Amino acid sequence: MSRACMSTRWNILNVQFQCKRCNGSRSGEQYKFSIRLDELYGEGTAERLLIESKQTRKFTRDELEEMYHHYKRKVDELKSTKGL
Repeated sequence: MSRACMSTRWNILNVQFQCKRCNGSRSGEQYKFSIRLDELYGEGTAERLLIESKQTRKFTRDELEEMYHHYKRKVDELKSTKGL
């Protein structure tokens, strides 16, 4: 799903690595991405993400703060591991 869909933007299954060419000029090759999602996480994963992306999702302040702290810790861990 496009990261423009706020309801699936932070779903860990929807966040994967992609080369600059595929992500930019090929608009993420979403069809191929969906096939790979189903291979990795089981049949129907891409379909579930598609359905979820069409729903309105409002995050609470607590949820947003929790995500912020979670990903801040991850970034800090990567920085210390990579010596950045």
